[in-house]
Order: sequence, then C-alpha cells, then structure tokens
Amino acid sequence: MNRRFSKMKKYKPIPIPWKQRFRELRVRVLPIIVFLSVTLGVYFLWDERVQSPGMIGEVVADKAIISSPERGLLTRFTAEQFDDVLAGDLLGEVIIADPERVQAQMNVILGEIELIRQSLDPVIDEERNRLNRQGLNVDLMEQRIALAEARLNYRQSLADFNRTVRLFDQGLASDQDFELAQLELDTNKVRVEQIEQLVEELEESLKVSRSFGGFTTLTERDPVEASIQLQNRKLEALEKELQPRQIYSPKSGVVSRVFHRTGEFVEAGSIILEVEERRPSYIVGYVRQPFTVEPEVGMQVEIRTRKPGRDFVMSHITKLGGHFTLIDAHLQRPGSIYESGLPVRISLAENDEIHFTPGEIVDIVMHAN
Repeated sequence: MNRRFSKMKKYKPIPIPWKQRFRELRVRVLPIIVFLSVTLGVYFLWDERVQSPGMIGEVVADKAIISSPERGLLTRFTAEQFDDVLAGDLLGEVIIADPERVQAQMNVILGEIELIRQSLDPVIDEERNRLNRQGLNVDLMEQRIALAEARLNYRQSLADFNRTVRLFDQGLASDQDFELAQLELDTNKVRVEQIEQLVEELEESLKVSRSFGGFTTLTERDPVEASIQLQNRKLEALEKELQPRQIYSPKSGVVSRVFHRTGEFVEAGSIILEVEERRPSYIVGYVRQPFTVEPEVGMQVEIRTRKPGRDFVMSHITKLGGHFTLIDAHLQRPGSIYESGLPVRISLAENDEIHFTPGEIVDIVMHAN
C-alpha cells in the first residue's frame, strides 16, 4: 500500500508556470486572432473604400464659347483668363470692314455721283431751286463718303496706335514710332470731327432748302432724284457695314480660356473666349464594358470624391448617351490609349452638402434598383 502511494506520488503532474502559459498563448492563439482581425478589417475596408467604382466621372459646369460672327479685326477685348464677367457685359468688338473692299465701293459711288452731277447741267433755270437741293444732296453724300473713309482711317490708326503702345511697353518700339502713331491717331480724329461738323451743316442747309418748297410737278419722278435715292441707300448700307460688331457675354462666370486678343485678325467662327460658370451643373460619367450593372435613367448612384476622407453623396442618373464614345484621356485608366464608354449624366441639384469643383474627377458606384 505504501509502495502504491509512493508510485502515485511520483507521477503527479508538474505545475505549468503562468509565464509559460502566456508564451503558448502568444505563439499559438494570438496569430490566429490577429489574422482573423486583419482579414475582417480588410473585408470592411475593401467594401467601404476600395470597392471598384462602376465608372469614373467628371464634374461639369455650363460654359459658353464666344466666337467671331464674321471675319475681321478684334478691338477692345480686355478680358483676361480668370476674370469674372456678368451676363450682358461688353467683351469687345469686331471690325468686319475690309478697307480695300470698302474703298472700292466708295470709288464706285463717287463715280456714280459724278455722273449725277454732270446730268444736272442742262436743267432749266426754273428748276434752279431743285438743282440746288440736289447739289446739296450730292455734296452731302460726298462728305458722308469722306466721313466714312475718315472713320475707317481713324480705326486703323487706333489699332496701329494700340499695337505700337504694346511694342513700346515691351521695348520693341522707339519714342519716334510712338509719337508718329500718336500724331496719326490725333490727326485722323480731328479730321473725323471736322467732317462730322460739315455733314451736320450740309444737312441743316438741305433742311432749310426743303422748307422753301418742294417738287409740285411730274419732275418729282425725275431719274436724277431716283439715282440720288439709290446712292443714299448704298451709302446707308456701307455705313452699317463700317460699324463694328459688339460682342456681349451670354452668361455670368469666369473667363477660362483666351484664344485671341485685341489687334488680332480672325476668321468667321474663330473662338475668341470661353466663359464658364463657377457652380457645377452635373456630372458626366462613362460606363465601360462589360457592364456589371446595366445603367438606366433614375438609377441611384453613389458619388465618391477623391479628397481626404473620400466623402460621398447619393444621386441618380438623369440621362443616358445614345452610343459609346471615346473617353477623354485624363479619365482613361493608366496605360489605356483608346478607351470607350457609354456616357451618362448625373444630377447635382440635390447635393449641397459637399462642395464640388468643375473639372473635379470623382468615382461613381451604381446601385441596381
């Protein structure tokens, strides 16, 4: 009995120190717990942050392209990039008159007026008063032609003066060039003012002459009078052509790009400026093939910014494109050259909690209805 008791006492389990037990826990159990925790964290992060977006989009603001209505010379275009403009602001003018063509038209009218003057010689004395009136008409037309020519020369000298000023400021023109341009501009301005005054005096004299009587016989239908009226209409059309075309801003916004400046000659349809609104209007996204979700109008989407924190808002698709188009280069995936997608338009009207900047790139996740 004592021998059995001693044998049992001999094989009694040895106590395991707590330090050894913690070591076993750290080596065997803790790695499993860490692995499971990391796996669970990666799953949630992937689902919330790194999930592949349905498409990439760009925030778009409405913009207006300012083009030249006709072929001509730009003047008074002073807006620079990043300048704010309001709807209705005068952006500049386009002088569309071709000096050589206008001069040719003036020469033709002058020749026809000379024929009218010669046809007045054989008119009898009793028509003297009518001839004087017609003579005043002819003189008035000649002075109007001279005025149109003077105004044309003034605009040309003004453009030359502005160009000389820019060259002078850059050190590319001498003081003599600047003074000559200033002198020519002042001379043409004075000539315009003098001819304008002469035209006003002739119009007043013609008005006084008409007040003393008018045509009371069949001579009112004189071919000379008809010819004068025809030349007057030609002059009116020529004067309208000499007026510069004024260009106004169609909307309020910021000047985003400047393609042409004052003093440059542009063709009809040439883009001069671009004006963009500061507030974004919508988002354009491109759905690539193959479709994981078929896009449709009204589908809910999640817009994720690429800012720190990756904020997101919910919106919906308002319009679908009719066919696949080439995606802009800055929206294509790295390494892609020719990548196409179906364009969709996404509303921003109800997303006021996050500030979007026009041109900003966002990620979009589509949610099937």
